[in-house]
Amino acid sequence: MAYKGEARSRNKPNTNTRLRKKKIVETKAMASTRPYNYLPGLIIYHILQLLPTKLAAQASFVSKQWAEAWSSIQVFDFKEGDPYNHDRKFRLRMRYQGDAKVLDAWLRSAVERSVKELDISLRNVPTVKPYCLPQTLFDAKLLTTLSLEDVRIEDNADQPISLPSLKSMSFKMVDFEGMALSNLISGCPWIEHLSLNLCDLGSWTWKLKISSSSLKSFEIFDCYSRHIEVEAKNLESFKFDSDFELLESMALFDCTNLKCINIFSQHLQHLILYALCQNSVEATINTPNLHSFDFSGYLMANVSMAPLKFLSDATLILLDHIRGPTFSLPLNHFSTLRDYLEHFDCSKKLKLYIHDAEGVMFPEDFREAFPSPLPNLKHLNIVMNSAVEGIKSELMESLHWMAPSVENPSIESLSRTNYDLDGNQKRRRKKE
Repeated sequence: MAYKGEARSRNKPNTNTRLRKKKIVETKAMASTRPYNYLPGLIIYHILQLLPTKLAAQASFVSKQWAEAWSSIQVFDFKEGDPYNHDRKFRLRMRYQGDAKVLDAWLRSAVERSVKELDISLRNVPTVKPYCLPQTLFDAKLLTTLSLEDVRIEDNADQPISLPSLKSMSFKMVDFEGMALSNLISGCPWIEHLSLNLCDLGSWTWKLKISSSSLKSFEIFDCYSRHIEVEAKNLESFKFDSDFELLESMALFDCTNLKCINIFSQHLQHLILYALCQNSVEATINTPNLHSFDFSGYLMANVSMAPLKFLSDATLILLDHIRGPTFSLPLNHFSTLRDYLEHFDCSKKLKLYIHDAEGVMFPEDFREAFPSPLPNLKHLNIVMNSAVEGIKSELMESLHWMAPSVENPSIESLSRTNYDLDGNQKRRRKKE
């Protein structure tokens, strides 16, 4: 027979049981309202990395924990389907409809997270002005690679540009206002590669001037500029291809390390190549409407030039020195010189600067074996650094073979000119 107290204790749950049931109910309620809060942060981070950037951005609104994981992501890719191969890379592919504040915020976030590679390609709506890059982008200390397409860069000369780690820049359909590109290059002390494709290089001035001591590779394709001037002592490769009808002049100064030149332009009128000190440089020049050509450097054995039918004035400063009585000309000197001079047979005038008369005194057996390189030239001016006493008759023989249509070749002493082939040559720049 059970006592009444014992019956009550069996029918009423004890305190521990009630607490356990309450905890289970609360846990179920929390799980049903915030199902992701109990995932470890590392797992959330990996989930966000596997998602396309747009979905990952939306998932960051699930909770504070997911937002914190999203803020630590270092790879952004707004084009679905691309692999994630590099850390700290920001890729953006989208149609721009004027929402500049959103893009500004994304780029500001990318700079704050110290991205190393930035790749932006916008498809602009025709009625909307291209997106203008914010100033914050030009203070990305760790940025190494910059690729831009269909954007605009303003000419803010009073705003400092500091991109000390940037080594490669590639621009396509980018509008540079005024001197924006020149200012940008000046803020990149370690830039090595620069590529321009279908860009407006400053329609306010119509002149592009690039000066860099670190630039090694420079490519320009179908860009809009009347005058292009490059000064880069470590430049190794230069490629230019453009059919822009208003292009007038191009000049490469002090490119002493240049090894490869490719220039294609139907409308270029004036070309200046100064201080090319690599005698192994390979050059392809296709400029059929060229009017003037100025060259200073060593003989280019590997040069291919299209016929210059409209060339009126050519100036060649050859730095192939003859140093002392023990120095002898290379065996292929005269064959290389003849082949090089042949490109300027269509020119009305040719001015040739040489260090010593022996450099143009073709041997008699050579003259008998090969045709003249300049049969149609009418005016020839030779400027030398040495006297011609005692060899003038032999020199004139060689010059008459070299340019048989020139009745009286002009011979000048270098002391009367503004050039010094012993290393103190003064550069001449065309007035534009």
